[in-house]
Amino acid sequence: MQLPKTTSEQRATIYDDVKSLVTPGFLAHSVEVGEARFSLRSLDQADWFLLTHRAQGLFDKAWQSWAVASSVWMVNGMVVMGDEEALYEIHEMCRRMPRTVVETLYSILNGLMRRVSAAAEIAEAFLYEDESRSLWRSEGPPILDRNVVGRVARFFNPVISLWTFYNQMEDKREHDEHDWAIAKFVVGPHAPKGIKKISAKDKQRDTDLRKRREDVMHRAYYEATGAIPKSRDEKDKVRSKRRFQDVVMAETNEELQDVMRRWVDGKKDDHDRVVDGVKAKIKHDVETRHEQARQRRVAMAKALEEEGVIGTRMVPLTGDAGRKFIERMKARMPGTSRVVDDHTHNSAYEKYIKNNPEVGDLWVDENGNVMSERASTPEMLEVMRKPLNVEGESLQHKIEQRRMTAPSFEEGEED
Repeated sequence: MQLPKTTSEQRATIYDDVKSLVTPGFLAHSVEVGEARFSLRSLDQADWFLLTHRAQGLFDKAWQSWAVASSVWMVNGMVVMGDEEALYEIHEMCRRMPRTVVETLYSILNGLMRRVSAAAEIAEAFLYEDESRSLWRSEGPPILDRNVVGRVARFFNPVISLWTFYNQMEDKREHDEHDWAIAKFVVGPHAPKGIKKISAKDKQRDTDLRKRREDVMHRAYYEATGAIPKSRDEKDKVRSKRRFQDVVMAETNEELQDVMRRWVDGKKDDHDRVVDGVKAKIKHDVETRHEQARQRRVAMAKALEEEGVIGTRMVPLTGDAGRKFIERMKARMPGTSRVVDDHTHNSAYEKYIKNNPEVGDLWVDENGNVMSERASTPEMLEVMRKPLNVEGESLQHKIEQRRMTAPSFEEGEED
């Protein structure tokens, strides 16, 4: 069964967590413990790195206490994120809490991290949305440099990592496409048939790219809403069934040890593998575009050569090639014959000769034409019409004479 296409308005409902991981950079959930209200957030790579060293060798409640303390970013409305002393006090408080309370808080953190994994799975679809590109153009670099609610370093979760990587590559692709469009525009008059074929292939390539991206967006929507099953292998399905249990269930000691061991060994989690897969796809697309660009340059050079243009130099065509080129241009631009006249337009004639000014008192009117208020005398006409250097010494001879008699600065004067 072929599912109908979705709209950007429909898909917007599945991207809430993805957008939160882009800015402010984490997911959050509030909970009340006695008279205190805690706001927990999802952890990023830096948090996990610190946690593995803080809780080295610890498991069960001790590990959970450090994990919960690392995720608390607000207490009773006061931001404590970035305050190391507050983090240690919260850790000590969690150690004194009943086990069931700590397990409940830890399960909330687990739920946030599961949502991070789910967001990472649909992050690729969000990359292709117009909303994502608009957000990057308007706030991309400032988002990356922004300090978030008391934290010195910015967040670096798998989604923002992927979002940044994709948009940087997309900026490069759009820049290259712009340059290529200019190149086709310049070469077009010299090789119209060849450029027409190249443009047709470019159009088909753009259509295929847009369709592939639309398919990803449509599938992500139907998977997120449960209309179709997620595409995973059997091993992933088993792991997913365990991971996406009820949010309030705490993991066993064995599972905690397994989580800790993976982080200590540097092994990637599921959402890391998802992100790596999307990055690999983007890199493959970039390499494919590089090869396509090389093929397009070869095709353009061949088209120019067929039209008599050697290499990449678009020199003027002469002879039969030039005549055929002019005929093609006139056929493509019928209005040319009405604009270009057989008689050469001479602006110098229009300004200085057309009004036939006489030698004498000359002046220039507001249009730049040379005018004369009165006729010159016959003697003046004779002087102006007399050829230069007909009689007397030549100009070159006068220059030589002046050079010989001029004072020399090469020798100093005697004292």
